[in-house]
Order: sequence, then structure tokens, then C-alpha cells
Amino acid sequence: MISARNLVKRFGDFTALDDVSIDVPEGRVCAVIGASGSGKSTLLRCINQLEPTESGEVLVDGKRIGWTEGRNGPHRASERDLRLQRADIGMVFQHFNLFPHFSVMQNLIEAPMAVRGLSRAEARERASNLLAEVGLEGREDAFPSELSGGQQQRVAIARALCMEPKVMLFDEPTSALDPELVGEVLRVMERLVKKGMTMMVVTHEMDFARDAADRIVFFDQGKIVESGSPGQVLDSPEHPRTQAFLSRLLRVRT
Repeated sequence: MISARNLVKRFGDFTALDDVSIDVPEGRVCAVIGASGSGKSTLLRCINQLEPTESGEVLVDGKRIGWTEGRNGPHRASERDLRLQRADIGMVFQHFNLFPHFSVMQNLIEAPMAVRGLSRAEARERASNLLAEVGLEGREDAFPSELSGGQQQRVAIARALCMEPKVMLFDEPTSALDPELVGEVLRVMERLVKKGMTMMVVTHEMDFARDAADRIVFFDQGKIVESGSPGQVLDSPEHPRTQAFLSRLLRVRT
């Protein structure tokens, strides 16, 4: 469902992604771990073309993201075409990114109406159902400032799902939350896993990665240096950099 091939992304002289390739089959969950600055978030942003790459390609459900076919071959997608392509890719950020001047309902319905062409009534019905699924029924008229961080993140997840995406990308969705709020967001994500949503999750929540992911990839200096099942990567890592990272993480937690 997600196929990235030979991605290279540079910021000036700094190489954030160094020839990265990764596949996520339909209905599977890939957890991406690694130290801050290793390229994890950049990978997600390149998959949905929030950051264009120097080289390589990304396909979602067989369609190349960021490019369209013309009479003279492929060319960079226009902003309009890119918005339509991104509609199939739900993304949840670390800091919620809700519109502060919109109510919860307005946050959810604007994109489905503008991009998917839903009527207001259709969009509101879909949004109401999703808010109930994430445990926020009755908060449709609240504004983000009136919600806790965990509630705002659940609204952000519902907003992404309102587009009925084919895949979901999560960029450290719990790292900005107080510890007591982390569980409510992870429970929503676990329900998505059970429903068979294709997901890539950048996370430091190793228990979630172990229980929910089919595959874990470890990033270091813009490269995937180790990849495998949760048991293999977390319990028996082979690469010294993976071993060092997990050892440091364990020391911090204890």
C-alpha cells in the first residue's frame, strides 16, 4: 500500500534521507524508531510530499505521489492535484495542528467538503460518527483551546479519518502529551490497527510498537540500519546502533 523507493532528501549540505526504501503492505503497521534528528519525521513528510525529495519515488496504492502523467510523460503535480493525492494519506502530527478559530466540527468537515466534494450534511454525519468513535461525542461545538492535549490529538485523528484515507501516518502523536493523556490516544490508534488500517507510526512508545506493529524499522543518520519483527528488533537487535539506542531508552525509563 505504501512503497518508497530510493528516497534522498537534503536540507542544504545535510542529508536527512540517504537512499531510503521501505514497503508497507495493505493492512500492516510499520513502527519507525530512532533518535531525534535521524530522519524519521522527514520520511513521513516525504511520503505525503510535504517535503519534496531530491530523488526517488513514493507510491500509495500504486499511484505515484507528487507526480501526474501528461502528454509528454510524468511531471510535478500541481498544488490542486497534490491535494487530491494527499486525500488518500491521513497524517497526524506531534502538535495537533488544529485550526484554533474553528470548532471541533468545523475542523473535521472543511477538507471533506473542499477536497472530497461532500455536502455539509454528509460531512457532518461522517464527522459525528468519527467523534463518537474517538470518545468525543458531544464536543462538536468546542474549540481546541477548550480541550486537553489528549482530546485535541483525538480530534486530529478523527479529522484525518474524515477524509477516508487509504493509509495513516503518525508523527510521534503522543510525544507532546502529558503521561496521563498518552493512553487515550494510543487506545484510538489500537482500534485503527484492529480495523486493518495501513499505518506508519514514528514513535518512542516501545510497548505500543511491540503490541501493534507488524514490523519495526530503526533509523540512524538518514538510513534504515535495522528492520524486522518487533521481537527481533526490540529483544535481539543485531546492529550496534540499535543496541545502543534501546539501551539508552531503557536507562531513561528506569
